[in-house]
Amino acid sequence: MATVDGGKVVIFGAGGPVGAATITALKDHYTLRCTDAVALDQIVAAERRQSVTAPLPELLDAPHERTVVDVTNYDQVRAACEGMDAAINLTVLRHDLDKAFAVNTVGAYNVAKAAADAGLRRLIHTGPVHTRMGHLADHWLDHQVPDDVPLHPGDDLYALSKYLGGHITRVFAEERGLEVLTYLFCGFRPRQVIPGQGGGVGSFTVSWEDSGESFLYGLRAGDMPSPYEVFFIAAETPDRKYRVDKARRLLGWQAKDTFEALYSRPAG
Repeated sequence: MATVDGGKVVIFGAGGPVGAATITALKDHYTLRCTDAVALDQIVAAERRQSVTAPLPELLDAPHERTVVDVTNYDQVRAACEGMDAAINLTVLRHDLDKAFAVNTVGAYNVAKAAADAGLRRLIHTGPVHTRMGHLADHWLDHQVPDDVPLHPGDDLYALSKYLGGHITRVFAEERGLEVLTYLFCGFRPRQVIPGQGGGVGSFTVSWEDSGESFLYGLRAGDMPSPYEVFFIAAETPDRKYRVDKARRLLGWQAKDTFEALYSRPAG
């Protein structure tokens, strides 16, 4: 059974904002090995935030660990998986051609292979949903788009390199007995709505806090219908452009923050 109710979890890309939220959600339930290409201490000291409202990772004390791992280096990734019960891959690089494929595609291969070689029960992989790719095969004009819809990355570097990484993890799930949950994200907001932010919220948005909590549910979820399952991690919005019921059904997770204050008017 792939359920991971306790034990040790390695997080790749723990220095980013989703990593920070995930550390907060998991720290009281698992022993974490938090890794990033840059030391977490440096990230926190320099306040290297993705955006003004993005969280920074907490520097946990023992028995938790933090270490530098380059996901493009298989030996480092394999060592980080040693002794773990599950792995979470949050690594991403968006805009540099060589590095994007190295991290998003080769890195996905390294993490999936290391997880399988180390005998881990579950890998949670992550990637983006690009809600508007600007070509004729994207899903911008559709509604009730399900989690399992084929992604159409076009020639966008970020979308394409992560798309290939996702398919690599699928092959490992099907051929090596590793259960892979792929979480797809798009927009993020802080849980607290800040006055003056303006109205409206995107059709595929989640709070940082809810994003972190989704990994707790993913680790604890029961066996999946297939060894590779994809989930939209987002709040339900009134337009119902993207369906989010699969995460509720298979993971038991749904977003607590739905941002009604950004799209509704007071009654009366």
